Amino acid sequence: MVTRGTWSVVRDRDEWTGRRDAGRAHLKAARNALAVADEGDDGRLAMQGAILCAIAYGDALTIKVAGIKNAADHKRLPAAVRHALGNRAIQTELTRLSRLLERKDDSAYGHRVIALAEAQAAVAQAEAFAVWAEAELVRA
Repeated sequence: MVTRGTWSVVRDRDEWTGRRDAGRAHLKAARNALAVADEGDDGRLAMQGAILCAIAYGDALTIKVAGIKNAADHKRLPAAVRHALGNRAIQTELTRLSRLLERKDDSAYGHRVIALAEAQAAVAQAEAFAVWAEAELVRA
């Protein structure tokens, strides 16, 4: 179940392009981090890139489609996406986004090493979310 969201109105709806571009850049950075990682390295940079990619794409969707952006808590971004897209918001993608966001604090502030396999899985999820978001941005 997606929780109720909080959002604010965006004055410049063209802002979505910058968010989309940020999503692309974060995904590229995450892929690059994985490409140079050695077995046993901490995967947190790739994980963070995947999460920031998803946040940026979520913001791009809500801004372009509904002129709103999530406010206060990133964990509520799926609700903002659902609100903006209505029935076009696929539950699988909202769940994918939620699961990535659940790792945000741990990957950014946690003390444990994030295994490369976990980071690779997060990047794969971010890639899938990005593909869906890019298609939705074209439709909007």
